[in-house]
Amino acid sequence: MPTNDRPVLLFGETYHHPNIFYRSGFLAPDPVVLVDRGGDDTTLWTSKLEEGRARKEAHVGQVRCSEELGLSEMLKTAGTEQDAWSLLLRAVCREQGLNAVDVDADFPALYADLLRQADIDITPRTDLYRRERRIKTPEELAAIEQTENAGMDALQRAIDVIAAADIRDGLLHRDGRPLSGDDLVFTVESRLLELGCTTTDSICAGGPDSADPHRRTSDVLRVGLPIVLDIFPFHKETRYWGDMTRTVVRGTPPPEVGRMWEAVREAQQLGVDMIKPGVNGRDVHYAICDVFKKFGYGSMPKPYRDIKSDARFIHGTGHGLGLEIHEFPRVADVDVILEVGDVVTVEPGLYDPRLGGIRIEDLVVVTENGCRNLTPLPKVFRLD
Repeated sequence: MPTNDRPVLLFGETYHHPNIFYRSGFLAPDPVVLVDRGGDDTTLWTSKLEEGRARKEAHVGQVRCSEELGLSEMLKTAGTEQDAWSLLLRAVCREQGLNAVDVDADFPALYADLLRQADIDITPRTDLYRRERRIKTPEELAAIEQTENAGMDALQRAIDVIAAADIRDGLLHRDGRPLSGDDLVFTVESRLLELGCTTTDSICAGGPDSADPHRRTSDVLRVGLPIVLDIFPFHKETRYWGDMTRTVVRGTPPPEVGRMWEAVREAQQLGVDMIKPGVNGRDVHYAICDVFKKFGYGSMPKPYRDIKSDARFIHGTGHGLGLEIHEFPRVADVDVILEVGDVVTVEPGLYDPRLGGIRIEDLVVVTENGCRNLTPLPKVFRLD
C-alpha cells in the first residue's frame, strides 16, 4: 500500500517490475497500469487480451479493461507505442481523478513529462513498498524456501559432476574432454527448469577466473584450485528468488588456498551466528572483516583497507532478497538494523588474482531469537 496519502501509479509488464507484481499478483508480459490508493483500493488496467485472465488471477480490488479508455484507437493514432501508453496513463489519471501520484524510481521520464504537462504532479520514490516487501510473510518465506531448495538440488548436481570428474594433465575431464564451467552451468540450469525455476545466469568459475566474483564460467577447471558455484534461481510462477554459493576443489590445493578456505569458513559461520533482530548489519560486516584481519587479509572498509595481502574481501557481506535478487536491507558497511522477517544472504569471500576465489553463501531469515538458515547444504571444500 502507499506509505503516505498520495496514490501510487505503476506502469509496466510484471515480469520485470516487481512492485506491480507484488501489489497485483498478476504475471503479464504486456504493460499494465495499476492505481493503488491503499488497502483493497487497487485498480488494475489491462488490455483486452489479458482482461479475462486478470479477473481470475489478479489480487486487486477491481480489474478494468483499457479499451474502456480507447487503447486500440490510441495505438492507431498516436504514432508510436510509447506515445499511446502515455495517452493511456493520462486517461487513467483523469478517469480516476488523480492529480498527484507517486511512481517508482524507474518510471519512464517520457511518461512523467507528458503527465506533468497535463498538470498531474509526479513524484518518483525509491522506497515504494520497501517496508512491506522487506518483512516477509509466511507465504513469502515458503516461496523463497521452495526456490532455495531447488537451487540446492541443482548445486549438488554440479558438485557431484566435479567429484566424479577424471583428473588428467592437471585438469578435470568428463566424457573424454576437459570439464568446463559451461558444463556445470548446463547441469545446474537444466535441473532448475525441471524444478520449475530458472535464472538470469549461474556462476561456475574456477582458478584465477573465480577471483572475479561475477565471472560466469571458465573454459577449463584446474586440479587443486577453487571452483566457485554461485546459484541464484527464481521460481517461474511465484517469482521469488534464492541465492547460495559453495566453493569446492578437486586435488590437493596450495597451502594458501587452504588458508583462504579456513578464513572464509570461520568468517561466514560467525556472520550467520550474529544475525538476529536488533543487530546492525555493519557490525556483522566488521566482525567478518576482523576474522579476515586475524588471518592477515585486508577488506574494503577503512579500518581494514591498508592491510597488505594478495587475497582480499572486496564486497559486502550480504543483501536482502525476495521478488528481486538484491533487495533492502544490505549487510555491509552501512547502518541498517535487522528485523524479524528480514531475509538476507551471508556471503563473505576472499579473492586472490593468482589462485582464485573462495566464497560461501547461505540465505537466512531473521527470527525472534536469531535466524534460521534456509541453505542447509553441507560446506565441503575438498571433494577427494
